[in-house]
Amino acid sequence: MDYTSDGDAEVEAYGASTFELLVSGNLKVMSDEGVYQCPFCSDEEQEYSLDDLLQHALEVGTAFDQQAKEKADHRALAKHLKNKPAESSVDSLLQPMLTDPQIPQNSRDEQFAWPWMGILVNMPNEFFGKSANRLKEHLSSFHPVKVHPVYSRGSPTRDAIVEFGKDWNGFRNARAFESHFTMKGYIKKCWKEMKCRGTEPVGWMARADDYSSQGAIGELLRKNCDLKSLNDIVNDGTNRTDKLMVNLACQVKEKEMHLEKLESEYNKSSTTLDELMQKKEQLLQSYTQEILKMRQLSQQNTHRVVEENRKLQSDLKGMMDELDRRNKQIEELSAQSECNIRELELEKQMNALKANNLRLAALEQQKASENVNKIMERQKREKEAVLENLMRLSIQSEKKHNLELDIKHLMRQLQVMELKPEDEDSGLGKKIDELKEELSEKITELNDAESFNQTLIARESKNSDELREAREVLIDALQGLIRTTNSQTHIGIRRIGELDSKVFLKTCKRKFPSEDAKAESIILCSKWQSEISNPEWNPFRVTMVDGHEVEVIREDDKKLHELKEYGEEAYAAVTKALTELKDVNGRRRDPFPELWNYKEDSKAHMTEAVRYAMKLWNESKVKKAKRRS
Repeated sequence: MDYTSDGDAEVEAYGASTFELLVSGNLKVMSDEGVYQCPFCSDEEQEYSLDDLLQHALEVGTAFDQQAKEKADHRALAKHLKNKPAESSVDSLLQPMLTDPQIPQNSRDEQFAWPWMGILVNMPNEFFGKSANRLKEHLSSFHPVKVHPVYSRGSPTRDAIVEFGKDWNGFRNARAFESHFTMKGYIKKCWKEMKCRGTEPVGWMARADDYSSQGAIGELLRKNCDLKSLNDIVNDGTNRTDKLMVNLACQVKEKEMHLEKLESEYNKSSTTLDELMQKKEQLLQSYTQEILKMRQLSQQNTHRVVEENRKLQSDLKGMMDELDRRNKQIEELSAQSECNIRELELEKQMNALKANNLRLAALEQQKASENVNKIMERQKREKEAVLENLMRLSIQSEKKHNLELDIKHLMRQLQVMELKPEDEDSGLGKKIDELKEELSEKITELNDAESFNQTLIARESKNSDELREAREVLIDALQGLIRTTNSQTHIGIRRIGELDSKVFLKTCKRKFPSEDAKAESIILCSKWQSEISNPEWNPFRVTMVDGHEVEVIREDDKKLHELKEYGEEAYAAVTKALTELKDVNGRRRDPFPELWNYKEDSKAHMTEAVRYAMKLWNESKVKKAKRRS
């Protein structure tokens, strides 16, 4: 026969015969061990409670993917289980007559066992000596937490204590448990008066008299619970709630204060960032103007040198024309007067020699001009390279600084976002993810900028070394030219940080006898030169000038205070040497040569030093030519 049909008539036909077998007892739903099992699911030996078995039968009976016979058998099982509570006094526990248990006002001071406990006596034979979980399943309608079997002298009894928990739901379940037995007449009073000693179970809520009673029930209650009234529990709950509210209020206040602090720091950082950006713009603008000014000066100097060379060439050409004219005159005069032939020949030779010397000087001047142009071009390229590197390094450093500020800004913004409650902004999580992603990109960009910055620093160091070497070569060359020409110069070599012995000689002449003054001045000058070179002596202090830290001479320094005894001139010479070494090169304290513009009393630029060196070289060439002539 085909069992795949879902027709209602076929299902009803199968179900009628199965229901008769269940009612007659030929099909059993409870095993010999007292557990419920489905008689139609032979491949599953699963144990059920009565409610679970009923739920299983209803699910299979209404399923669309089951055969008609399976659906009919399980529908008959569900019908049989629905009628079963009316046939058994034991299973009537599972169909309680629940009411809404109200708390009488006169019961608020009555003491109950807490956690809420129910006492069940005169259990049916089906549960005697069995597992407490079986009784708990049968009482599942009251939602017990645990069932404690009562033992008397080590032997099981027909009594049990049902635990319902500590909350108000447990209290309602315990009241429903008691109301169920009260409505059936199986109450504590009836049991105490021995009016219901049959086979029906009796149950009630555990109170103070049960807690204090003698016997196994009282002992088990005292072991597992305490006595409390409803007012006590309400007051305890109120106190705990008040404490919780106070703690939560304190936490909320702390969070608000922390959030205000973060917002204040964020606003402060934003203000500082705006100020830094304005300063950066001002510095960049001034730097750009300075670069343009230096380029204009360089172009003007180059143009002036070229014009001077043109003028010299024009003068040389004029002198050569004049010599040619004189030669012609000499030739004319030689034809007129034979007596002056020898003198004219001698003068002619002298003029020819001078013309030759002038030609050589012109050639040397031309070569010198070409060398000057080459040096100027090379210096211009090196200077532009250094300026370009400085510009790129400044821009890269500024970019790195901006990235660091952006990262700090994003991190603080992220902290503020994470502290905000989620209900303030429904898209808060998405904003936090976007901030984290942007923060990661900024950190990667910062690492790239750091790498590029290191490359620029290395290149700048190399260019600085090349310029320093060129400066040292120029210093050596200029020293030789100055010694050769012996002329008064406004560009020369000055040893930075070196004391002037004349100042100390003048001071010692006032303090010592004239025969000892020179020796004392040499000793005093040498002593203070050694003090200046001592790196452990630091007569400087840091002060704020226009918002910047500046190192100035500490007037209360002990050594400088002793120096003042020799006069203000010696004190000024030592402090000037210290300040020059600090300003020019703060890392070294020993004197060193430097290009110096004596006219302006300042450090000379490479451009004017090269131009002045070429001028001295030309003068030395002219002097040599005159000596040869």
